[in-house]
Amino acid sequence: MNHLNKSLISSSKLCLNVARTEQVRNMATLKDLKIRLGTVKTISKLTKTLHMVASSKLRSAEKKAEELYPYNLGPSKVLDSIKDEEGFVDSANSTGEERSNKKLLVAVTTDTGMCGPVNHQIIKSCKAILKQDTNGKFLSSTTGLKGVAPLMAEFPSKFSQCGRDFGKSEYSFPETLLFLSELISKVPNFDSGVVVFNKFKNALSYNVVGHFVPGFNLLEHHRDKFYSYMTSEDRSATMKDLSEFYFATSLWVGLYQNRASEMAARMISMDNASKNGESISQQLSLQYNRVRQAMITSELIEITSGASAIESSSD
Repeated sequence: MNHLNKSLISSSKLCLNVARTEQVRNMATLKDLKIRLGTVKTISKLTKTLHMVASSKLRSAEKKAEELYPYNLGPSKVLDSIKDEEGFVDSANSTGEERSNKKLLVAVTTDTGMCGPVNHQIIKSCKAILKQDTNGKFLSSTTGLKGVAPLMAEFPSKFSQCGRDFGKSEYSFPETLLFLSELISKVPNFDSGVVVFNKFKNALSYNVVGHFVPGFNLLEHHRDKFYSYMTSEDRSATMKDLSEFYFATSLWVGLYQNRASEMAARMISMDNASKNGESISQQLSLQYNRVRQAMITSELIEITSGASAIESSSD
């Protein structure tokens, strides 16, 4: 008899512990769902705000890119016939400076992320260029932080500098000149330069462009093409200034083209993130209500069972 009572008591304690464990687990699950739901809603509000900011900045960047186009149009027409270094083997017939056999690569990247594949496409294109450079002619640099780590990790000897917080509010021409002057000072007699950026088409599309810029010695090599132009000073000095000015305007235009592409990509990314957040929020709300309803039903059943047991014992 005592043995039977002990078994009944043990069984009762076991049932009580199981019930309490189930209740605590449900409470924890309900609390976790509530926290997750609040977090998702907060992130959705943030992504909606970022979408609105990107939308407002997109038109401004697009307008600025259109306004800067004429600055690059003049030099582009003059140097349109020189698109690569074909035939530029040595400087034996050139009156320019001693060749450095170096090419400058400027990757236009951003300081922040959340803008889709904008930076990835630029980095991918730059890596392809640097991988083909078996003679170590290229010296690369970036205008944003997002391109530093990938290029430094794979091509540390070919990386020169990074423009951190470059154009944080607006890209100015003096700031662009300062960035380029520091780069050119390391290789003053560079053969050519390439500016890699995303060229903006519309809010849904943009493509990577590698803008070729001939160096002074390359212009000297093709100096016969400029005999039809008159200069007010020494022709060589004019061609050197033209080369550097073309490099600066190409980068300046590329910066705003890339910014417009960045804002378009961020707008789309944040819009997709907001939609995903709303979908997850709806699923979590449904799950939260189901768990809450199950807990309420369970508690009602326990109360009803307890009341029935008390009535039965009193009878």
